[in-house]
Amino acid sequence: MVEQKSERKFHFLGVLLGVAVDNLGTLISTALIGGIYFANRPVDEQDVSVIYTNVGLLLLLLVVGLFWSFLGGYIAAKVAKRAEYFNAAIIGVIGAAIGFDSMLTNHSIPLWYELIGFVVIVPVSLLGGFVALKRKKAPLK
Repeated sequence: MVEQKSERKFHFLGVLLGVAVDNLGTLISTALIGGIYFANRPVDEQDVSVIYTNVGLLLLLLVVGLFWSFLGGYIAAKVAKRAEYFNAAIIGVIGAAIGFDSMLTNHSIPLWYELIGFVVIVPVSLLGGFVALKRKKAPLK
């Protein structure tokens, strides 16, 4: 009887670092962009809700947030060094779960913004895993 070696797919440290990169990067970037947007004027709660009517700013925040999801997927795959797509996908699934919760609980954010993020976050995270895998297999020059 031939014994097959079972290899674990999930890499806890890789996923933990990927989630940290995604969430902390998004949080810090959003704070910086918000700080620049509200520079030189006092901010109250109504001013913050004005952000949700500024489509250009929302698109910028969406692109920046998705960049961090890409990087989180890349880091998860790179650290895991195994099952790169699986570990990168976990970053997207966690992000989608956070986005789904936001859709249900935060009604001030436009639905189009939430839906775009929800639909593309897993493919973007997988793209990060793809890049990590391609870099792993790329021949050294």
